Amino acid sequence: MGFKVTADLVPLFRGLVTGLQPFAAAQEVNLIFQSRVSNLQASYNPEEVLSEITVLLSRVITFTPQSYSITVLVGQCDVNSNHSILTIENSGVDLSKLGEILSAVRNGLSVERLEKGTRFIVLIPTKKVGNTNKRHNGNEKLLPKQYPMYHAVMHKRLASHFSNTANLQKYAEHKGSSEGVFLKKVNAVIHSHLSDTNFKVDTLSNAMALSRTQLFRKVKGLTQMSPQQYLRFVRLETAKKLLQSKDKDLNVSEVCYAVGFASKSHFTRSFQKEFGFNPSEYK
Repeated sequence: MGFKVTADLVPLFRGLVTGLQPFAAAQEVNLIFQSRVSNLQASYNPEEVLSEITVLLSRVITFTPQSYSITVLVGQCDVNSNHSILTIENSGVDLSKLGEILSAVRNGLSVERLEKGTRFIVLIPTKKVGNTNKRHNGNEKLLPKQYPMYHAVMHKRLASHFSNTANLQKYAEHKGSSEGVFLKKVNAVIHSHLSDTNFKVDTLSNAMALSRTQLFRKVKGLTQMSPQQYLRFVRLETAKKLLQSKDKDLNVSEVCYAVGFASKSHFTRSFQKEFGFNPSEYK
């Protein structure tokens, strides 16, 4: 597909990295996300960006030795050539000659050998929108003819590539049966209080019969998020599913309150920050 959408690339790639962290952890590889800009509004082709970068990053993770790291860095948009720059840098081994990795991206990929690793530089065809140092106000709109294609691609790609509780649950079970049971119980407690705006980390730690410190250590070890971040993520992930549900057909305000947000504006900002799209556009 050749159509483009306008959105923030920073949460798009942050979500992609978060979604692959359980896979990296299972390989005992440390996967890190960094960005040189707070946001990067750009017009881009989501089909090309998500599919090729996901394959490239997955293969770099696969061939990076245990106990080494991979850093994904979002760079500034190149105004002159209408490209955004993404670098994937691994340590521990030179992968610059590995054809299986080099074939992941059809165009715009260059490779640099490092003393103890490799740097993959990907030029992503984009068109810069506005000032990257300012917050996105959410006013950019898709043309009506783009809606069907936008819905189909984003529903598929977000479901496949972004982190979700199912993937995190599998990772916890991979670490051990007790870890799997623990995260399953955490998820059950959160979902049973999902619409309760007063449900906080203290309530969760009491329900799990753990101190805040113990809860933090166990949740962070399994999800790479603090309990507060994970609670918010579960709320937002559920909101994403509700927005796509044809059975319930809830509007944005109804979804907001159903997942425990007291303020629609706070919900919209949180959803935008997590996924890179406003909830109304995603719906």
